[in-house]
This record gives sequence, structure tokens and C-alpha cells, in this order.
Amino acid sequence: MLRKWLEQIGIPLEWRDIDRALIIQAIQVPAILVLLIRGRYLVAHPEIEPYFDRNTLALLIRVVGSFLLITVVLTLIGLRLRRTGGAHRLYLHAVNQTWWIAFGISAYFHGLATTPLWAVLPFLGFFCLLLFDARLTAAGVISSLLVVYTTTVAERLGWVPYGPFFREWPVVDGRIADAWLWSSMLWPAALSGVTFVVFWFILERSREQARRVAQMTELLKQMFGRYMSTEVMKTLLDEPGRAKLGGERRRVTIVMTDLRGFTMLAERLPPEEVIALLNSYFEVMVEVCVRHNGTINEFIGDALLVTFGAPAPMADHSAVAVACAIEMQNAMRQVNELNARQRRPELAMGIGVNTAEVIVGNIGSEKRSAFTVVGSGVNMTSRIESFTVGGQVLVSQSVVDEIGPLLRIDDRLEVHAKGAASPITIYAVGGIAGGYNVALEHSDDDLIALERELDVRYFPMSGKHDDGVGYDAAVRRVSRTGMELARASQIGILYDVRLRLTHGSAQLTCRDFYAKVVAVDPTGQVRLRFTSTPPEVLTYFEGIVGWGERRRSPGKAAS
Repeated sequence: MLRKWLEQIGIPLEWRDIDRALIIQAIQVPAILVLLIRGRYLVAHPEIEPYFDRNTLALLIRVVGSFLLITVVLTLIGLRLRRTGGAHRLYLHAVNQTWWIAFGISAYFHGLATTPLWAVLPFLGFFCLLLFDARLTAAGVISSLLVVYTTTVAERLGWVPYGPFFREWPVVDGRIADAWLWSSMLWPAALSGVTFVVFWFILERSREQARRVAQMTELLKQMFGRYMSTEVMKTLLDEPGRAKLGGERRRVTIVMTDLRGFTMLAERLPPEEVIALLNSYFEVMVEVCVRHNGTINEFIGDALLVTFGAPAPMADHSAVAVACAIEMQNAMRQVNELNARQRRPELAMGIGVNTAEVIVGNIGSEKRSAFTVVGSGVNMTSRIESFTVGGQVLVSQSVVDEIGPLLRIDDRLEVHAKGAASPITIYAVGGIAGGYNVALEHSDDDLIALERELDVRYFPMSGKHDDGVGYDAAVRRVSRTGMELARASQIGILYDVRLRLTHGSAQLTCRDFYAKVVAVDPTGQVRLRFTSTPPEVLTYFEGIVGWGERRRSPGKAAS
């Protein structure tokens, strides 16, 4: 609480030492100027204060002028040092000692028995403690007390006059009252000592508490930053009331990603390898989302749910979401380059984007809750994403309505989404203009014509499963990312299919691979994009593609 009060009155405890020293100088320069002006005024009008000694007053003016000069020089040095940064302990001591010695000299000229200047000492100590540490403050207090005690003892020995600033002072039988004088010497030491210890204790406790709060805050940021987005975390820290259960209606844009064929891939890998593969993938994807101020709501296995426009409002959330989705797809190149170096399988990701009105807020119980989005718009995003193939970004009609002129539409599809009463229109986005100017970097590999057709059996899938009924077809062209089927009449656009080679080695014919229909031409040719391919089958197709490329470019192959 003390720390908060200090910051409210304009004393930031986290300032650099050089800044704190300049605060003292900023206070001391005008204070000395006031004393100098007042002294000159008294010299010019001695009748106003007849008990002042004019000669001593003139000397005091010269002393004050000297301190003013020293203070100005120290201020200029401080401004110079401030530009260089770093610690300047010697300078801080010089500023501190100037302040405290000036107080001690002033106490001598006025006399402790006739002027209660000792009462100022605790407040000077308190203010110094606010700005500096205890050792620096203690050094200043000791210097000031040495001046006061030395001059007092010298006065008692008759070496210097008492309170030379005054012409008259309290006397008893021609001498300064001993009780008054010695009590005046004891008060500064006793009061300043007690006050110093109390203030030091309070401030140290406050600073220690502040350090603990800072450490705990940093720890909480590190811990919760792994489970929620930076935006959500900042919102909860700034507005703790947001942590209460409940929600509000908000129009947002939702992005959902999913790795194609990851379930089948995870079954072939050790659990440690699966986690490592996901972590390296999410590391890149999360960085892209955070850069676009997206709120990461959930990690759903290998899927990622990101919201734009909540909890913090975002005016152009649809455009930002699409730009983020495209950059996430482009970042898959970085993910797969790392996977190749570490001998891990290549990944492919599909992304669905939808703008809708949903409920955003904290859902769960008082003991455990999560900030999330709920509504039919989230379900629709998931359905749109389910139609994607690797490297594709599909958006809803609502996204196109919001930012249509900025989008590069590569394809328009009408699909029957699960749970939808009527077909919905989705769009394959290849880029976004405006201030974003980003486009998908990948393109499908060219299909290589085969000298001899490959016989395959395909099984149309409904959801995650098929009914076990297979159909024969022929592969006429193939690439590293897909193939073209002939005589495949039981499947249509965006169908998911399970396939198996019917001729070849036992190692190949026993392996299933999966694909999605991305195009059907009028002649009945069906274009497929692979969604999950075992290494044996993938190596087989890559061998075919490599042989075809060498055959098409014999000169390049020979070189």
C-alpha cells in the first residue's frame, strides 16, 4: 500500500539512481534561490528583522551562493551522466552530501536552541530513503550531525559564536541555557535515529513486498502464458473482474487449424516423438497468432482454436484473421524444414475461418474455469475446417461479406456441412490485399503421367469411418501431394477416401493411405490431395515422381 501511495504522489521507486539525484537537485536549486533572494532582501532592509546580524547575513549569503554554484554544477554533471546510463555512485554521494551538509551549516548559523531546524531532519531522512538506499541516507545523516555537533561543541569551548545569524538569543546569567542547548543536541540524534530506523523498516518491507509481488507476477505470467494468450492474461491482470464466470455476445472471427492425417501418424510414432512434433509445430503457429494479436482459446490435440476480436475488441478482426491464417500456412515451410533436419515426418495443415456472433467469457466452475467462445459460429468453423486439405485456407460467406474486395478467391464451393439445414458456400482464399499483402506461398506439385496405370481400391468415408465397401479405380497421374483417379464414380468433391494399392509388394498393399477429393472434371477424372500417407507408400510415390521428372528433363538429370 505504501508503494502504491508513493507512486500516486509521483515518486516512482523504479527510477534510475541518476534520476533520483536530479530530483534532489530540482528541489534544492529553487530552495537555495529563495534563500539567496530573501537574504539579499534582508540586507537591503535591516529594519524588518532588527535581530539579524548584517555581517553574518552577508557571509551566509556568500555561503548560500557557493552552494547554489555547486548545486548547478552537479545538476549539469547529472544531466550529462544521465545520457551515458549506468551507475554513478560517486555522483550520488556528492549530491547527497551537499544536501545534508547544507542543512548542518544552516543549523549552525541559526542555532539549534533558537530555531527548531532539527525537526526537519527526520523528513529529510525519510525523503532521502524514498529516493536512495539506507547506506546512502545514513552517510548523509552522519555528515549533517557531525557539522551540528562540531559547531555546538566549538561554541561551548568559545571557539565560534552561537547562532551568529542572530544578534540576540536565549541566555541565562549571560550564557545559553544548558538544558535547552544539550536537549537541542540530543533531540536531533534521538528523533532522527528512531525515525530513520522506522522509515527504513517500513520502506524495506514495502520494497521486499514489491519484489515478491513482481516475482510472483512474473511467475504467473510464465505459468499462465502457457495456458492462455497474452491478451487474455493482460486483460485479467488489468481487470480482475473479468475472471468472474459469465459471458457476453460479441461478433468475432474464429480460426481453427488441424493437421491432416495426424491421428494415423501419431499411431506410428512413440508418444515422446508425438509430443516433440506437436511442440515444435505449435511453437511456430502460436508465434504467428500472437504477432497478429489473436487469442489462443484452446489446444485440441493437434488442432488450434484462435479468436480475433475477444477479449479485446478489434475493428478489422476478419481481415487480421485471414492474414494470420495465410501466414500460418506459409510458416508450415519453416515447421517442415525443422522436421526434415530432425528426421521427423512432414506435416500438412488445413485452416477454417468464420466470422460470427458468439458468446465470449469465462465458462466452468468457481474452482476452475476457462476463457473461451461458445456458439454455432464455433461449430461452423470446425465444419469448414473439416473440408480443407493440407496447405488450404477456407473461409465462410460471412468473412467474404466483411472483406471480400481484399481477398483473392481461388475457388468457390457449395458443401453440405454436418448439422446444416442447407448447403453452405465456402471459399478457398489464396491471398489478402490492403495493408496485409500476403499470399499463400505453396502450390500443388505437377502431376506426373504414369506409363502404366496403378490399380487402387478406394473406400468413401463418412466422418472418421467408412462402411468397408470398396471400389476399384486406376491412378493415371501422381505427384508428391496427390494423385488423379480414373473410373472413380462413387465419390464427389471434398469427399474423404481411404485408399490401398492392389498390386505390389506385401509391404505396400497392406498399407492404407487417405486423401480428399479436391476436383472432379467433366470427363470423370478425380483429383485427390493426400491427407495421410504412410512412409512406405509415400516413398513409393516419391520414387515414381522422381523417375517421371528425370524422364521429362533428361538433360537436367544427366548434368
